[in-house]
Amino acid sequence: MRITGVGSLPHDDRADAAAFVFSTTDLPYLPQLPNVDPSEGMLRQWGDGLCGAGGSNDGIGLRFGEPTRADSEPFGGAAAMLDLFGGPEIKTQFTGPVTLWLALLAAGCPGEGLWECVVEGLSERLLAHVGMIRAAHPGVEIVAVMDEPALVTFAPGRPEGPVPIEEAAEAISRIFAETPIPIGIHVCGDTDWRMVAGLEPAWLSWDLAGLGDGFLEATDTIAEIVSQGTGIMWGMVPTDPAPIDLERIRSRYGTAVTRLVLEGAPVGALTTNSIVTPACGLAGMTVGGAGVVMDRLREVAEVVDG
Repeated sequence: MRITGVGSLPHDDRADAAAFVFSTTDLPYLPQLPNVDPSEGMLRQWGDGLCGAGGSNDGIGLRFGEPTRADSEPFGGAAAMLDLFGGPEIKTQFTGPVTLWLALLAAGCPGEGLWECVVEGLSERLLAHVGMIRAAHPGVEIVAVMDEPALVTFAPGRPEGPVPIEEAAEAISRIFAETPIPIGIHVCGDTDWRMVAGLEPAWLSWDLAGLGDGFLEATDTIAEIVSQGTGIMWGMVPTDPAPIDLERIRSRYGTAVTRLVLEGAPVGALTTNSIVTPACGLAGMTVGGAGVVMDRLREVAEVVDG
């Protein structure tokens, strides 16, 4: 099993963050560093300047009518990593359209035409981001994952949210169609995994501890797309300084693998050929705490892969 990260880190120095990525992963990723520049927060990084919203210092990080700051560096962490990177494959991540739509709505953007604006604007930004990576490293293989925490609103038993599931699926599908590289989806909790799997993402990235009825109701569909080549990123270790229960993690992982194998998924795709990650980004931790999480992740990967 290879190790990678979900995206954000708590570092306040770009070179230190890049060194951390190289020392703790097998699949390096482009880190988001909101402690270096607030514009690297996941909402602001992809939403600043989109649909009339600009960066702000409130909880959302976006506000309708706010101008875009010319001195911000929303991809400074990524650029620093690319300067030092020299391998054949790198991971990146971007905020998905459903999460962005909700954030921009909360930031005061008018709802009329907002879906179209978000999908078109995000597609353009994603193409530019891929172009930046390719310009720095022609021929590098890019593992891209759409970060969609808002999809937890579709978990079984949750009250109906403001986004119809059909509109969410259509928006994600359009991003897939308009991007020239395969894209995975990360959800840090349970969701309607049948809908997500039906979009045939390149990767399913999830929080193992957060899998619930949405996962159990979709194991047949998930197994089918895994058989067709979709990879799994197992969010094995919580972003929490508390001690982990290694046996509990191994049991959850074994149960999930067994359910998918019984539905026809190939064992190797779920075990040796899968990737392990923390459950979510690490920006909310200290640098030392982030190191502890990654050390635990290495330990867990060795145990469950053994």
